[in-house]
Amino acid sequence: MLSLKSARLFVAAAERGTVSAGAQAITVSQPAATKILAQLEAALGGALFERTGRRLMLTALGAALLPRARTLVQTAADMEGEAGRWRTGGAGTLTIGVGPSVEYSFLPGAVARLYRTGRDIALTVRAGPAARLIEQLRGGALDLVAADIGAVEGPDDLTLTALPEEGVAACVREGHALLGATEAADPGRYPVASATPPGRLGRGPMPFGLAAPSLVCDDYVTLARACAASDHVLVGPQTVIARLCADHALVRLELGVSPVVLRPGLMRRASAPADPALDALCAAFLEAASPTSGAR
Repeated sequence: MLSLKSARLFVAAAERGTVSAGAQAITVSQPAATKILAQLEAALGGALFERTGRRLMLTALGAALLPRARTLVQTAADMEGEAGRWRTGGAGTLTIGVGPSVEYSFLPGAVARLYRTGRDIALTVRAGPAARLIEQLRGGALDLVAADIGAVEGPDDLTLTALPEEGVAACVREGHALLGATEAADPGRYPVASATPPGRLGRGPMPFGLAAPSLVCDDYVTLARACAASDHVLVGPQTVIARLCADHALVRLELGVSPVVLRPGLMRRASAPADPALDALCAAFLEAASPTSGAR
C-alpha cells in the first residue's frame, strides 16, 4: 500500500541500490523493508525494481514514479520542519494592525528585531485609526493591534500589554512665524495637521491652545511633507515628532508641557490560541519600545 514510509523506502532503496541499505536509511529491518516494497508494488500494479543479484535497477514504472516519490518525501520533510518552527516561534503568518504613531515609532524597530532572530514569519501590516483596528481584531481579521489602548472599551475580550506612555509635541517648517518671538507667534492662529486622534482624546481640546485639526492623515510622512510646504502645525507623539524633525527638516516648537498623554499598547484576543510567532512579535515590540533600546 502507498504510505509515506513506503515512499521513503522506495526513494532510499533507489538511491542506495539495495533493499538493505534502503531499510537502514529509514530505520526498519530488511525483512520489513522487503514486505513494504512488495505491498507498494502490489498497490501500484507493477514492479518498481528489477533485481540483478543484490542490486536493484529501476523498471520503467519505477523511473517514472521516483520523482513523484521524492516530491512526496520532501513535502513531508518540509511540513515537519515548518511545524517545528511554529512550535518554537520560528515561523508563521501574522496580520497585524498598527496605529499611525506606532507605525512611525516602534514598528520599524520591532520588525528589525523580529527578523534578526532568524524567524521565518510572513507579516502583513495594516495601518489605521485605533478604533477601526480594534474592531477588526475582535472580528478575527487581525492577530494583533499595536495602538492606543485608551481606545479600548470593554476590554474583557482582549489581552492588553502596555508600551511606554508619552506626551505630545508639535513641529513646523523652517522659517515658520511661530519660531519667531513676534506678534504672529500665536499657535491658535495656524491650521493644525495630525493623525486621527484616539476617541478618548478626539472629544477634548487640542494641546497648546491649538485649533482642531484641519488636515488629518494616518500617515505621518505625508503629514510631514504637507507641513514642510505650508503653515500647518504638525501635532503628534513626542517620539514621532523628534523623528519627523530629523528626517524632514521640520523644527520642534517649544510650547511647554501638554497634559495629553498617549498610551500605546499591544492588544490580542483573549480567546485566541497560543501562537509562538505572535509571542515573538510581541517580544520584539516590547524590546523596540524599551527606553534603553535606542529605537526611540
